[in-house]
Amino acid sequence: MMRKTSKQLGIEDTSAFEFVKEMLQGDPTYGINFDRIQWDSSEQRYVIVEFLLCDEQQFSRGITPYTSHPNRYFQKNAQKFISLWKLAKKLEAKLYLVNYSKKGTTYENEVLLMKVLDVDRNKIPPVKTRDTKFTRKEFSKWFRELNARGC
Repeated sequence: MMRKTSKQLGIEDTSAFEFVKEMLQGDPTYGINFDRIQWDSSEQRYVIVEFLLCDEQQFSRGITPYTSHPNRYFQKNAQKFISLWKLAKKLEAKLYLVNYSKKGTTYENEVLLMKVLDVDRNKIPPVKTRDTKFTRKEFSKWFRELNARGC
């Protein structure tokens, strides 16, 4: 059987984001942009992956990719996490949140993979996850394996 091929990722396309921003003319958005959706052929279901950048400015407050969690800032981004969870449930998909920091920063080697188990704004905490700590290299291996199951 011939393996399906797909193109490599190229330059980041931010034009859609800029276009939507322009079209809304400053209106609050009720939609979300998310990072990745793919079919997992081994599990016969979709997987949604949302990457959450842990900014360097947070490091001085003791917040790193391993210690940050959506529950820390849920009120600020509640709609994003609720919408992602609703979409995952509709598609019967797995939802993963991934904390990371930019390459070359102090905590570049911390990657936190969070499998979302539930999101409910009326619960404390609102976002329930099962977390796995990875190094950058370990996460790359996990992610490449997931990616390979997309065909």
